[in-house]
Amino acid sequence: MISTGNNELSRRYVKALYELGLEQKKESIIKKDLSLINSLIDNNQDFKKIISSPLISPKKHQEILKLISKILKVDKLTENFLFLLSFNKRLNLLKTIYDSYNDVSSKDKDVFKIDVILPNKITKKEESEIEKKLKSDLKKKAKINFVEDKSIVSGCIVKLGSTMIDLSLKSKLDKIINSLR
Repeated sequence: MISTGNNELSRRYVKALYELGLEQKKESIIKKDLSLINSLIDNNQDFKKIISSPLISPKKHQEILKLISKILKVDKLTENFLFLLSFNKRLNLLKTIYDSYNDVSSKDKDVFKIDVILPNKITKKEESEIEKKLKSDLKKKAKINFVEDKSIVSGCIVKLGSTMIDLSLKSKLDKIINSLR
């Protein structure tokens, strides 16, 4: 689980990157670049280990990032941002930064990102009913992401920005167990 301190730190990096992107009219390019890097992290375990390893020096990280940037053809602004993260030993925040950047760029366009976490996969009909209800309550555009998490047993968790509504059986059982101690 990512700590609140890391989330706040990620938000600061994202705010600076987003404002710089707006200033240089490159916010969509940066979003695409971060998406490419995120896909690489998700699909390449070796790359994931390299960027999260504290044993690799920032200089070596920068050499690797230079090669990756060239292969993926990322913008110079994104490449410099990756170098900054490397220099500050914050490459482990890339995943959180990607998510935060998407949130910031979506909010800027009045689109809210909502995560609905459920114990099982649901049908398209159920998804559309949930989407319709959430969108009508918000009265704004929303991008709803359905996530499957077997650990919640029953119920659901809804995340909208920093707000989380936990209606899962797991959290209720955890509260009961904690009250019995």
